[in-house]
Amino acid sequence: MTYAAVETSAQSARPVELYEFLSGATPYRYTSADGDISYGGNTYTAVPISRGAVEATSETARLALEITCARDLPVLALFALMPPDQVVAVTLRRLHAGDGEAITMWMGRVLNVTLNNASAEIHCESVYTSLKRVGLRRLYQIGCPHVVYGPGCGLDRAAFKVVRTVSVVTAATVTVNTLAGYADGHFAGGYLEWESATGIFERRAIRGQSGAVLTLSFLLPGLAAGASANLYPGCDHTLATCAAKFANRLNYGGMPYFPSKNPFGGTAIY
Repeated sequence: MTYAAVETSAQSARPVELYEFLSGATPYRYTSADGDISYGGNTYTAVPISRGAVEATSETARLALEITCARDLPVLALFALMPPDQVVAVTLRRLHAGDGEAITMWMGRVLNVTLNNASAEIHCESVYTSLKRVGLRRLYQIGCPHVVYGPGCGLDRAAFKVVRTVSVVTAATVTVNTLAGYADGHFAGGYLEWESATGIFERRAIRGQSGAVLTLSFLLPGLAAGASANLYPGCDHTLATCAAKFANRLNYGGMPYFPSKNPFGGTAIY
């Protein structure tokens, strides 16, 4: 039978829901059924899990989804200290037990997690919130608006990667093996990257560098002394740095030569 036929049946309908969380290439799949469910070649583990109402509305603020589950659900480990750098995508599907056809009810991403005494709340936002993004973002400005190593910048980050072994980790700083040859501040504005225990790469912005000591933006879950880390130098978005440090002058996105005096500012003689 088709999903629509079972859904409208008075006796055959046995609805269950499938929850798929995807962090990078690592999936976490659960179902609200009383036993494990196989769908699409994947197994969804039966766990205590429920959700709030799914609304059909044009107001993006009301498209959010709240998922309630047990505190020990493995996917919650990704949010133990703070949300991970990579997006954790959520797909909610609904099918009927014994039927092979499912429909996708909701798609989005996890924003954060709230832990209660005996349960946890997973706060999700809909994929449609992407429609709220700013469209034309380029401004007429001296500084370059491109994100370093981003599409507009065009730099190959692998060409600038520096691999070092971490020797000391504190709350907000990391000391790596010697950075001789790199001036203080060379990596400021860049980021540090390492592979976590879950197999995904965590990244933290580098706020400052003094010798081999890096000051980072946030805490470092899972990073310990002896681990290998990748360092990427930062950019201050000036033409001088773009040309001298990265030899990327042709991709500079700012307008460094426009006159600083405003011709419409009211001065009698321009």
